[in-house]
Amino acid sequence: MIHSFSFARRQVQGFLLCSLGFASACHAVGVPNLKISELVAASDVIAITQVYAVKERGAAAPIPFRGQLLDAEAYIADLNVLSVIKGSVSGHISVKYSLPDTFIGYQGLREGTRIVFLKGRGNEFGLADPYHPDLPATRGARLAYGSEGHSEAVEQEMLAVIASPSTTAGQKSEILRFDYALPSGSSAIDSLKSGLTSVVDEDLRQRIEGELVRLGDTSELPNIVLLLLNNSATSNQRVWLLYVIANYVTDPLAIPALQPLLGSTDDPIREAAGQALWHIGSPAAVQSLAKALEDPDQSVRFYAVRGCADIAKEFGWGGPSESEFQEHEQRYLAHWRAWTKTQQRQK
Repeated sequence: MIHSFSFARRQVQGFLLCSLGFASACHAVGVPNLKISELVAASDVIAITQVYAVKERGAAAPIPFRGQLLDAEAYIADLNVLSVIKGSVSGHISVKYSLPDTFIGYQGLREGTRIVFLKGRGNEFGLADPYHPDLPATRGARLAYGSEGHSEAVEQEMLAVIASPSTTAGQKSEILRFDYALPSGSSAIDSLKSGLTSVVDEDLRQRIEGELVRLGDTSELPNIVLLLLNNSATSNQRVWLLYVIANYVTDPLAIPALQPLLGSTDDPIREAAGQALWHIGSPAAVQSLAKALEDPDQSVRFYAVRGCADIAKEFGWGGPSESEFQEHEQRYLAHWRAWTKTQQRQK
């Protein structure tokens, strides 16, 4: 048996580890990704509530986990129901659940305005999923929910938290932990842009700017480029911004914004730009790719070669793989340098 520690630590440890930059701890214990459709299907009741008290009730029955029995504590949370997405519930309810004393990714309900996902009916409710028991919500006016589209309703509530000027940076950041579960269309882009207008926290602002790029909206890309060139990106978001540039910029209209990155003295910045130019794969990128072929960093030169190959589609010159490029780098550079010069003369 694994023994207990304090109520305060036990109740918040999972939230802190998973939401404040310690995602590796959640991965280490195998916390599953949030899948909204599965969570909705597992829930008898989904409601927007005001959670106003979470109390410890003493020792609970041990929780089996991977062949062990973990000591646990019992909790009761008191909620006022504001609106219902799925199921039938109203007024005041209490939710009972247990958490192991050892962190395994389980989380309890948190105080505040929350979407809660519950099992049970009448006056007996527990958590539908101990890994994802609740999410932040807003207190704004809502349309009545229909009998269909529960998952879509949850997604819209999540987007409302990002868009609302009244939600905190912490609440918005908690939703953005699950960016992979959010819709990727215009509703998400509009919510991110709305949220951006009221954000004061610079770290969160940069996270949202990167999310827009991830969804294919490059309106904030010039600002991101300035942040990177001026070394003004926060330590939390710098890697994120480089990642979204390298992997999600595919619009040829973004090329002018990317070009200054190729002049950076920072290798990772130039690598991100080179990778983006490769993914754009447009003849409009040839001039920038020609510059990248001369870069002192081998990774940038590799991305430039791949970009040229994808545009030209010449027989026998597809790819190459990274190992092939490293073995025959000068052959590939000579070929594509000549090709880019020809392309630029023909303009």
